[in-house]
Amino acid sequence: MEEKHTVLKKKKLEIAVGLLAVAVVVLGVCAGLKFTAPYAVTADGEKIEDPWVVTIGEDEAYVVASEEDGKKIIKGVKEAYATEGSEIIKADLEPQMKVVEKDLERGTEPLSITETEDAVNEIVTANATAEPMVVVTLTEKVSTEQEIEFETTYEKSPLLYMGEEKILEKGEKGQQTVVTEVTKTNGQVVSSTVVSTVVNVEAKNQVVQTGTKRMTSSVASDVVNKGGVAMGVGSGSEVANYALQFVGNPYKYGGTSLTNGADCSGFVMSVYAHFGISLPRTSGGQAAVGKAVSYSEARPGDIICYSGHVGIYIGGGKIVHASTPSTGIIVSNATYRTIKSVRRIVE
Repeated sequence: MEEKHTVLKKKKLEIAVGLLAVAVVVLGVCAGLKFTAPYAVTADGEKIEDPWVVTIGEDEAYVVASEEDGKKIIKGVKEAYATEGSEIIKADLEPQMKVVEKDLERGTEPLSITETEDAVNEIVTANATAEPMVVVTLTEKVSTEQEIEFETTYEKSPLLYMGEEKILEKGEKGQQTVVTEVTKTNGQVVSSTVVSTVVNVEAKNQVVQTGTKRMTSSVASDVVNKGGVAMGVGSGSEVANYALQFVGNPYKYGGTSLTNGADCSGFVMSVYAHFGISLPRTSGGQAAVGKAVSYSEARPGDIICYSGHVGIYIGGGKIVHASTPSTGIIVSNATYRTIKSVRRIVE
C-alpha cells in the first residue's frame, strides 16, 4: 500500500516538473517575441512600435509616429497655399491624403519616421514641378485693407493768374475693408471675386482753385526777368507750337525776324515777344531769366541753354532753334550738345 502511494506521488512530481518546464518555455518564447517586435524609428533613435502612415491615393507616402502627426502633414499641405490670415472655406486634395495605421512585418529593417515639416516641404516642392504629388484646390476668403483715393474738383478764381492753382481744401484718402473669395490650384489663382466692401473711413475730396486772371505784358516780363514764371499769357505748349511755324526759315546773325532771319537768341526773344514777354537779347541773358528746372523736368516752351546757344523745348526730347546759316530754323535732339541749364518762362 505504502509502495503504491510512493509511486503515485512520484508521478505527480514528474507531471509538475513537466508543466513547469513547458511554462518556462512558453514564457521564454513570449519574451522573445516581445523583444523582437517590429518597430519604426525616429531621427533621434526613438522606437515607435505602433506607427501610422500617410497615404497619397493608393501609395504609402510617409510613416509617422502618430495619427495626430499624420493629420498635421495633411493640414500643413493645405495651409501652405493659404494667404496669411485668410479663412479657408474649402480645400480638396487630388489624389486624397489619408492617415491609417501601419502594419509592420517581423524580420524587416525598421522604417524611418518622417517629420511633419519635412513631409510638407517635400510635397510643396514637388507640387511646383510638372509632376506634382498632390493637386491642392483651395478656396479662401481674404480680407485686405485698402485706401480710397480722393477726387479733385476745380473752381475758377479771378484772384489767381491763368495757370496758377491753389488748394482750397486738402483731400484726404479714405479706408475700406475688402473681402475677396479666392480659389487657387497649388498656389496659382484661378478665380477671384469681391464678396463684400466695407467703408471704414470716407475719403474727403480735394478742392482746387484755378486762376482766370491774365498777367499784363509788363508784369509778365518783370516777373520773368526777376527769376519767376509768367502766368496767364499762354502755355508752354502754345509757345512751342507757335515756334514750330517758322521751321525752314533762314538763320541770320544778329537777326530777330521770325520770317526773314534770326539768330538763336533773336529767335527765342521774338517767339516770346508774341506772348507779350520781353526777354534779354543775348543767349547769356536768356540763361539767367525765368525759373531754373532740371532737364528731366523740361516741358514744352522751356528754354534749353547751351554754351553760347539757346533753343525752345518742344517735348519728346527735341528743340526748335535757329541753328546755323546753312541749316536755318530746324528741329534737333535736345541733347545734340551739352545742356548747361533749362529755364521755365511760362506756366
